[in-house]
Amino acid sequence: MATSPNVNLTNLDLTSEEFDFDDHFQENLEDEAVREALEQGLDLRAYSKEIEEDLRRVEGQSVQDYMSASVDMATLYRQIQNCDNMLESMESMLGLFQSDLGNISGEIQSLQEQSLTMNIKLRNRKAVHASLSDYVSGMFVSDELAETICNSPIGPEFLDALKELEKKIGYVSEQKGDHGSTIEAAAELQAITAKAGSRLKEVMINKIHEVRKPMSNLQLQQNYLLGLKDAFSFLAKHNKQVAAEIRAEYVETFGKVHWSYFKAYITRLMKLQFEEFVDKDDLMGAEDGSRRQGFFSMKPSLKSRSTVFTIGNRATILEELEAPILVPHAAKEAKESGGKGSVRYPYEKLFRSMQFAMMDNSAREFLFGCEFFGMQDDRCVKFFSDLMGKTMALLLKHEETRIANWYDSISLVLCARIIHEYKKKLLADNIPCLEPYFSHLLALIYPRFSQIVDLNVASIAAVDPSKLNSIDARPHFIVRRYAEYSGALLLLNEGVELTEVTDALGRLRQEVANFILRMAAEFPQRKEQLVFLINNYDMMISVYNERTTNSSEEMEEFRGLLNARIREYADEALSVAFGGIKTFVKDTERALSQAEDPNRVPVDEKRILTLTRGFARDWKTAITDIDGEVMKSFTNFKNGTAILQVVLTQLVMTYEQFTSILKQAPFRRQSGWPDLIDKHHVMVEVKKHKTTF
Repeated sequence: MATSPNVNLTNLDLTSEEFDFDDHFQENLEDEAVREALEQGLDLRAYSKEIEEDLRRVEGQSVQDYMSASVDMATLYRQIQNCDNMLESMESMLGLFQSDLGNISGEIQSLQEQSLTMNIKLRNRKAVHASLSDYVSGMFVSDELAETICNSPIGPEFLDALKELEKKIGYVSEQKGDHGSTIEAAAELQAITAKAGSRLKEVMINKIHEVRKPMSNLQLQQNYLLGLKDAFSFLAKHNKQVAAEIRAEYVETFGKVHWSYFKAYITRLMKLQFEEFVDKDDLMGAEDGSRRQGFFSMKPSLKSRSTVFTIGNRATILEELEAPILVPHAAKEAKESGGKGSVRYPYEKLFRSMQFAMMDNSAREFLFGCEFFGMQDDRCVKFFSDLMGKTMALLLKHEETRIANWYDSISLVLCARIIHEYKKKLLADNIPCLEPYFSHLLALIYPRFSQIVDLNVASIAAVDPSKLNSIDARPHFIVRRYAEYSGALLLLNEGVELTEVTDALGRLRQEVANFILRMAAEFPQRKEQLVFLINNYDMMISVYNERTTNSSEEMEEFRGLLNARIREYADEALSVAFGGIKTFVKDTERALSQAEDPNRVPVDEKRILTLTRGFARDWKTAITDIDGEVMKSFTNFKNGTAILQVVLTQLVMTYEQFTSILKQAPFRRQSGWPDLIDKHHVMVEVKKHKTTF
């Protein structure tokens, strides 16, 4: 049997009774196997028969295969039947499970609904419980709380109970409506509050009254009260009347204690003042020496007025502003033990001690009022004014009485500086309570200071130089007083620039400048006048350099006057021996500058010969005489050296101008001028006098 080609017959349904050959003919022609058979030229009928035989053979084989597998198929069928039975049983069981699960789901849903309902009820009950708990806790006053506030000692436990009571009062006050429980709780809390107020009032006022005892420590009592500041804050909110009574009692009691303390302190402190002090006769223009006193006068006089206008080491008090206050009884004990030099003080030291004590006590009271009484700003300043008003008035009255009769202006400026430093300190510490007090003190000091300066100005203006016993070229004692005094004020004014001090110095400077000129006019010769002026100006500048570190109007003005007078003195000193040469130089330079043709300026040969011969004969002697005159005239050797150098320098310059003129037409001579000294010889001689001073 010929092998058939690989023909795909899977889609050929030979068993179908409704097979339509025509319908599928075209489709079969398009089959790849049919197309291949046609392309090979095979006979389709023979090919069809082959196919049919193959099918029959295959069918027979298939039947045999099915027959041989029938036993297995029967077994498989039985197994499938068993599986169906088992699956049916499982289906029945699962149905029961599904039914049970449906019932359980309903139960779970019911439980969820019940749980949700119970949660809502629980939250509602908790909210009600919390509200009721707060309400009951806020309204209910325990016996323990009432017992603590009414009977327990006032201490930490009492203060804790007071805080709890305040919370309850606040809670009750927030409740709205006139409920019976609220009214009852409010009445009970009010009664307990009144009891707390009465107990606190008794304790605090008793503690306040303890400061009335001798040697009591005010700060110790204040520290105790500060431990009760929360209790006072409670009273200020809930028992204003008791709080006001405590505050008033504190102001009255502590105010009296401060007043008594300062009154006694001032009385004892004033006994430590120097017995010698400045009075109305100690003026800058007054004659020096001892003052006349009446037969019955017990007041000792100053030995010399020079101490009135000097500052010495008094300015060191500005470095001791926060030193401990002076203790009168300690000074008395020192005196009894033989330390006489350490028990008397100038007034500014007593003033500093008083004001430092005042500042220290005032700052403590102000801060206590802010902390304990809970006051701020203007209210605390008002409280301080009520508390310390009498004490401030006492101190102001004392200073007013003393300043009205006080003539030590340096002491007044020191006191003003002390006040300014204390004001600066309190301002830095944000304590404004003493600002009016300090301003009042300055309003007392500055006018009095100005009056004293005016008295000194008037005393200088009243001096008649013609009536003075003796006048010489040395620095005048009035000018020396002024120099020391103005140097002291300039020192105290450094870094602060007190307007009142600056203005007073200006008035005094002008009058002293006029006085110096009046004194100089008493000398008949201009050179003598210049020596007097230079000595006085130099002395003042020396004092300023010694006393002060900064430049000032006084120093600049008198330095300018000194330099001008030194130049004028140099001209005067050279005019005696070398006046002819100076005049010749001036006249010739003027003639040369005015002439149309300098070569035609007339030459006075006789005059020139006289000048050259006179210079050659006397110049060394004249320099020696000038040297001696300067040494004799000026008291300050250093200043004398400078003046001599100015004079000799001017001499060299003048002689150089003279020789220069003689070397130019029409003064030049072919053989030179006879006896003309070379300028280098003059310079060598001048250098010999550099180390005189």
